[in-house]
Amino acid sequence: MPIIYNKPALAVEQQIDLLEFRGLSVPDKNKACHYLQFINYYRLSGYTIYFEQVIDGKRNHQFKPGTTFNDILDLYDFDRHLRMLVMDAIERIEVAVRTQICLVLATTYNDSHWHLKRELFKPEFKFYTLLSKCEIEQQRSKEPFARHYKKTYSSPELLPAWMMTELLSMGTWSQMYENLANRHDRKKISDTFKLPPMEFESWLHSLTYLRNLCAHHSRLWNRQFTITPKQLRPYVNYFTPNTTFAAQSAMIHLLLNVISPESQWTKRLYELLKSHPFIKPVSRHKSASKLSLYVKISLSQ
Repeated sequence: MPIIYNKPALAVEQQIDLLEFRGLSVPDKNKACHYLQFINYYRLSGYTIYFEQVIDGKRNHQFKPGTTFNDILDLYDFDRHLRMLVMDAIERIEVAVRTQICLVLATTYNDSHWHLKRELFKPEFKFYTLLSKCEIEQQRSKEPFARHYKKTYSSPELLPAWMMTELLSMGTWSQMYENLANRHDRKKISDTFKLPPMEFESWLHSLTYLRNLCAHHSRLWNRQFTITPKQLRPYVNYFTPNTTFAAQSAMIHLLLNVISPESQWTKRLYELLKSHPFIKPVSRHKSASKLSLYVKISLSQ
């Protein structure tokens, strides 16, 4: 028998009353009221889990003694800065990935429009879906180069690959790489990033998922990732388990070491972790020099 959802909507003041009833200390109700007007109560509740009591392995929806509204805001603020830090890294990685895919294939086949050649992709690849995406993105683009190409050239109608790199999504480039028919093309691209093709393909999928989470302001802290990076030897320990943000940070670190060796991203992650009292950076392995300042988010007190 279907269950009907009938929970009532709560005004901000009622939300605060509920939090206090569950044992949360709210010393400044005006401040709490202000934040709850602009941060969805349900969204904020994702950060309260850590502060809840657990009895016999089950949450009882009561807060640990001494927990304050500011504690929850601090965790929320940490996660917001974490997303911005991750997006900063993904921007560099995404630009590098689409540049390398385009460069390798354009020079290998001496073709500015290699992406329009069906034979370069596996038979099962939805090639005409790719063409449709190219057409749509080109038509909606307000970029000067897209308008200039349309005014200047009659054929091919679609932009050359190096222009299309600026329009297609990370997900599309990930799918294009996965479906390249020639394994030598795949290997030549992945070699640039010092990765085997299978691992590189997996990492592209994971990065696309991670990027989408950040773009939609989803929580990264305490998330079990459903799309995970394939573990890479000799760094397998840093990807175990690969469902945590620890694996995501290791993936980003290794890619940035190739793309931007002078990057301070991992150091900035470490400093972010240190600046929030409820998040503890933990280095678990003696081989930490291989991953510089590699850290794992641990929420155990």
